[in-house]
Amino acid sequence: MGLRSRPSYRVVATDSRQARDSKYLESVGSYDPRSKQLNLNLERVNYWLGRGAQASDTVSRLMKRFARQQAPAPVDVAAAPVEAAAAPTPEPEMASAPAAEPAPAPPAETTN
Repeated sequence: MGLRSRPSYRVVATDSRQARDSKYLESVGSYDPRSKQLNLNLERVNYWLGRGAQASDTVSRLMKRFARQQAPAPVDVAAAPVEAAAAPTPEPEMASAPAAEPAPAPPAETTN
């Protein structure tokens, strides 16, 4: 894939007994090293890894990079703006349950 002086790569699942450039089972992503654009279908990657596939060293590094890209950026609490004099939020009132009536006393036993 790619053009002269413009490389791009496919991330594929393939049988290890096949030749490198032969038919592959499934394309699960792509990587453009010039723009550092990485696209992976993690659902399908995890499927193939669960079926016994082994990721190459390069694909392992790409998967780690993809995971870092997808992770939400950490929030710096010290740099976060503080809201000035925010009014306290009212607590929700608890709905009071109706008082349960006491159970009736058992009938008294009579002897004959």
